[in-house]
Amino acid sequence: MIIKEVFMKNFGKFHNERLRFQPGINIVYGGNESGKSTLYTFFQGIFFGLRRKRGVASRTDTYTRCLPWENPSWYEGSVLFEAGKKDFRLERNFESRSQEAELYCVTDGEKMSVEEGDLEILLGGATQRIYENTAAIGQLKTRTEEGLTEELREYLTNFQTEGDFRLDPGAALDRLKDRRKEWEKEEKKAREKKERAREKLLDRIQYTREEIEDLEEKLERSRESFRDIGQDRQEEKPAEDRRESSFPLVFAALFFLGFLAGCAGAIFFQLSWLIPALIFLLGGAFLFWYFRDRGEKASARSRKEQDRAIRNERKKGQQITWKEALQDKRNLLYNLQEELEELENDNEKILKAQKEVQSISLAEKMLAKAAGNLQSRRGNFLKERTWEIFGELTQGRYQRGIIDENFQIRLDTGDRYAGLHQVSQGTAEQVYFALRMAAGELLCREEELPVILDETFAMYDDKRLCEALEWLHKNRAQVILLTCTRREIEALESLGIPFHQVDLQIRAGIRSNS
Repeated sequence: MIIKEVFMKNFGKFHNERLRFQPGINIVYGGNESGKSTLYTFFQGIFFGLRRKRGVASRTDTYTRCLPWENPSWYEGSVLFEAGKKDFRLERNFESRSQEAELYCVTDGEKMSVEEGDLEILLGGATQRIYENTAAIGQLKTRTEEGLTEELREYLTNFQTEGDFRLDPGAALDRLKDRRKEWEKEEKKAREKKERAREKLLDRIQYTREEIEDLEEKLERSRESFRDIGQDRQEEKPAEDRRESSFPLVFAALFFLGFLAGCAGAIFFQLSWLIPALIFLLGGAFLFWYFRDRGEKASARSRKEQDRAIRNERKKGQQITWKEALQDKRNLLYNLQEELEELENDNEKILKAQKEVQSISLAEKMLAKAAGNLQSRRGNFLKERTWEIFGELTQGRYQRGIIDENFQIRLDTGDRYAGLHQVSQGTAEQVYFALRMAAGELLCREEELPVILDETFAMYDDKRLCEALEWLHKNRAQVILLTCTRREIEALESLGIPFHQVDLQIRAGIRSNS
């Protein structure tokens, strides 16, 4: 990316101020209070916006410091830049309630959308935190801020393949983890569903068995009842037969006694006609009683037999019903047992979920391993590139060191490793500068951002300054260096490096030295 022009329509002390820049090194020269820091803030604000803080903090935040001196409600500006061999204009209203931004492709005459990510694509995916820790270095901020450590850690766990496809292993692992948890839930649900169905079948089987036992008991009691009835009938019949067979004997005995009594009366009392008559009357009365009693008993037996027959028919019908019910229950029990056996053998859903869980777990392990290997390679690139840049900045005086996982840095002095607090401030500043530049190459691979420096080399001696400027000239497409001294200008002139100068002392007075 190359910044060609900024137009601060109303921003801080600037009003309708237009500044132009070129590829290569640009020197923005101006004394104190000339607006260098305001311009530095404008670069950040135009691309990423200026968020206003809340409460007491809002009184001194960046948004408030850069409010226009005149007409503060009119707070806006624009930038013209080149990306991908096309020119784009980004216009932004910094007013806190709107923060509106409009993006245009000047080359194609097309309006684009910041909300839909067009600006992010042009910036190569760089966030404000990446910008502030790599491309932009403010006053006394050569040392990396805490955000860079976190950003590098996040980046080193991610990797980018060729083209526009970006794979984030951390996010991919999270998605795999979520997917695995979903399948684990599916497996648990399948197991619970199967167990519920199994318990339900076992309950039905147990209940059916109890019903079968109940029906079998009823049938057994019914059969025993039939046996008791038959036995009672067999016991009653001999008694009746004995009573009926005893009547002729009784009648014959009575008749014989009457005959004897008649003969005796005729002999002793000469009552020959009266005795037979009396015997006849007694015999008739006895016969009448006998046949009447026999009829009544026969009628009673008939009614009893009818009642017994009716009860027997009812019991036989009930027996048939119970037998049919018993057969139905036995069939049901057989079917339930078959269903239970099928259920016990039906593990398709559970096995499918288990297979998915195993596959996803394996994918997690493989991805984590691949990400770890790639993270190691990316981390090695960052370290090696940092020491390579640092070696170029120091003309080979230092070439190696250690950067641990917490990005604590130690230099290899030849006989020992020294912490940055043990070396000169200038050397420490060079190390942090090298780390920022290496991080920029790592984090901004898709689109190289202009390097914007605000009094960054104030603590450098002349030698270190020349080394840094020469490295920037060789390795960066555009550098915008804001300074209040002429040291950088004189160093560039002595090195014969072409540069473009913007003089804030005379407000938009521009001259080139090439």
